[in-house]
Amino acid sequence: MLSRWFHRTVVYPGVVLARGEGALFKRLAELRALQWLPGDQLARQQDHRLAAILNHAAERSPYYRARWPRSAPIGAVDARRRLAELPFLTKADLQTSADELRAYPRPSGQVTRKTTGGSTGQAVTVLKDRTATAYERAAMWLGYGWFGVRFGDRVARFWGAPFTLRHRIVATAADFAMHRVRFSAFAFTDADLEFHWKRCQSFRPDYLHGYVSMLEVIADFALRRGYDGRSLGLKSIIATSEAMSLPQRARIQDCFGAPVQIEYGSGETGPIAYECERGSLHLMVDDLVVEILTPHGRPAEVGEAGEVVVTDLNNRAMPLVRYRLGDFAVRGGPCACGRGFPVLEKVWGRAYDFVDTPDGRRYHGEFFMYLFEDLRREGAGVRQFQVTQDGAQSLDVAVVVAEPGENSGRLEHRIEQLLRQRLPGMRIVIRRISAIQRSSSGKLQLIRRTEGSRAPLGAIPA
Repeated sequence: MLSRWFHRTVVYPGVVLARGEGALFKRLAELRALQWLPGDQLARQQDHRLAAILNHAAERSPYYRARWPRSAPIGAVDARRRLAELPFLTKADLQTSADELRAYPRPSGQVTRKTTGGSTGQAVTVLKDRTATAYERAAMWLGYGWFGVRFGDRVARFWGAPFTLRHRIVATAADFAMHRVRFSAFAFTDADLEFHWKRCQSFRPDYLHGYVSMLEVIADFALRRGYDGRSLGLKSIIATSEAMSLPQRARIQDCFGAPVQIEYGSGETGPIAYECERGSLHLMVDDLVVEILTPHGRPAEVGEAGEVVVTDLNNRAMPLVRYRLGDFAVRGGPCACGRGFPVLEKVWGRAYDFVDTPDGRRYHGEFFMYLFEDLRREGAGVRQFQVTQDGAQSLDVAVVVAEPGENSGRLEHRIEQLLRQRLPGMRIVIRRISAIQRSSSGKLQLIRRTEGSRAPLGAIPA
C-alpha cells in the first residue's frame, strides 16, 4: 500500500510536472464532470473546440493553407458543416508532407515526437504539444477510472520491447513513472511465460494492460498449468491494439476473474474510446471529432457501419483534420450508464484485418478467430495462427501447435477443408511453424496482406 501511495502522490505527479504536462490534473477533473452532461450540450462545446482547431490549422499549417478554400474565420455554428467539406488526411500524407503539416510558429513549450503505425507498413511520425499529450493522458485515466484504476496502481503490461539502448532507457523511466512491469510481446517460450507468471505473483498488479493476443497467451498458459489467475485480485484487464473476439474475452475473464475493458485509440490521435462498466465504447468527444462515414461519404446512422475519420481537437503542434485511420465502426445508441459521451457499438478493426475473396466478399479477422476456436473445441491443439493474403486468390495459413507431432497431416487437412468450404475460389496453403513473428511493435498481426492484395481504403466490409 505504501508504494502505491508514494507513486500516486509523489512519483507520478512529479514526472507529469517535470514533463510540462501539469494540465493533466485539471483536465481530468473537467472530464469527470463533462462525462455526465447531456449529449446536446457536449456537442455544442465540441463545436466551439472544432472551430478553434480548424482556424488554427488554416492559419498556421502550410499544408492546410494550400489545400483548403480561403474563407473568413469559422464559427462554432458552421464548424461541423465546414468540416464535412474539407478533404481527408491519410497516413501517406503524414509520411510525405510532415513538414508542411506542422504549425508555424510552433506552440510554446516542448513537443513530443510520436512514431506509430509500423504494423500497417506505414510508419508515421506526429509532433504533439505538451497540452495535447496531457489531455490524452487525462482521457486515459478517465477511462481507466471507470473500472476503479487510479494513479499509482500497479500494472503488468504485455507490450513491445524497445531494441536500442536509448529507447530502453526511456521505456524503463516510463515504466517506473506508471508503476508497472513490462513483459515482452516478442518471441517467448513457456519458460518465459512461467517467469512472467511468477513475476506477476510477486508484483501483485492491480490491473493488466496489453495487446489482446498477449493477454490471451498468458491466460491460456495459466489455464494449461492450472494456475489460479483470480488469486491476483485484479481490478480490470485493459485490452488494446488488436481485435478481440467473444471467445478471447471469455477466456481471459474466466482465467483472471476480472472484467476486460476495451481501449480504442491510435498513436497519432491518442485515446478515441473506452469501454464502460455497461459494455459500451464511449467516444472522447471533448478531445476528438469522430466521423463514421458510409462509402458514399454521408454520416452513418445508429447501427450502421462506416469508416472512422478523426479530427484531433487538442494538438496545436501538428493539427490532424479528417484523418483516415483505416478503421471501421458501427455507431451505437445511448448507454444505460448515463454518460453523455456518444457510443460506438463495435469497432471492426483496420483495413488490413480483412481477407477479400474473388467474388467481392470481405472477411474480418474475427471470422478466422471463430474458425480456430471451433477447431480448439474439436480438440486441435492450435496455439496461434496467422493468415497471409498474397494476391487476389491466395491464402497462406501458418499455425503453431501445442505438440509438434500432433495429428500430423490431419490437422492441416481439417483446416484446409473448413476454409475451402467457407472461402470458395481461394488457393489455400497450410503450414506448421514453431513461432509467429510479431511486428516491430510487438503486436501479433492475425491477417497480413501484400500490397497487391489490398482492397481500396474506404470499402466497407459486408
